[in-house]
Amino acid sequence: MRSKKKLFYFLWVVAVIIATLAAKTYPEKIASENLAVTFVDIGQGDATFFETPSGTTVLVDGGEADEYEKGLLPFLSSHGAKVDIAIVSHYHSDHEGGIYESLLDGKIEKLILPDYPDTDGTRKGLERAAKRGGCEIEYVSKGDTIKVSEDFSLKVLHPEKGGAEGKNFHNNSSLVIMASCYDTEILLTGDIESRVESEIFAGEDIECDILKVAHHGSSSSSSKGFLTAADPTYAVISAGKGNSYGHPHYETLEKLENDDIRVYRTDTDGDITFEIAKDGIKNIHTER
Repeated sequence: MRSKKKLFYFLWVVAVIIATLAAKTYPEKIASENLAVTFVDIGQGDATFFETPSGTTVLVDGGEADEYEKGLLPFLSSHGAKVDIAIVSHYHSDHEGGIYESLLDGKIEKLILPDYPDTDGTRKGLERAAKRGGCEIEYVSKGDTIKVSEDFSLKVLHPEKGGAEGKNFHNNSSLVIMASCYDTEILLTGDIESRVESEIFAGEDIECDILKVAHHGSSSSSSKGFLTAADPTYAVISAGKGNSYGHPHYETLEKLENDDIRVYRTDTDGDITFEIAKDGIKNIHTER
């Protein structure tokens, strides 16, 4: 009997150790007066989460639906579960899927969608899920500003209402957003390609402190001219470990390195959190 108890205790200890090692960890507590932005590791997709000093939360994209339970959901649960504003950059599953699931779970108060046509029913699905949960819906396009608080706003730089022209309609119709947090600028680029990048920096001031690299680091984006115009100190690439697309591509990494831009990657660093104070970026926390 004693030997059985010892075996049971040993197995219990082993199970606790394994669970502890496997558990997803989150950054240390952010100072109460600072804003936090986290690029969440949700595999091959995008999810960017803002939390203001007052506790208001904004989620831009949410990754794939089938990654929701092991990626986005535990992250949201560790941050109070509710999302005040959720924004979908474009109607591709690796960006909208997790937000759709969050809507079904009743976690979102307000949904913001890009104002371009629904080609495959994805937009209609998001609208139905939002209405079912009593969630407010708003549509945005170039020129719109989402004011979250006195010190935090998001300005839409692209696309015009109706979306982009030319090839790869959905990717190039991604909402491009400049998030202004105190005096720190964060440029979110969805999946736009170099053609659209050129159009944007020709007409907009895109200089930023943090660049969310377009299309998971694909070589079809992050043109030299765009990187020069943005001139970020930090770049974040959201990509899944060992993904079948080979993201991020070598060409993109080389351009970022040549421009002396410090690169963070969700596939290698896990969740990446920037702590932003009134006088700039105070700390950078990585999960790994």
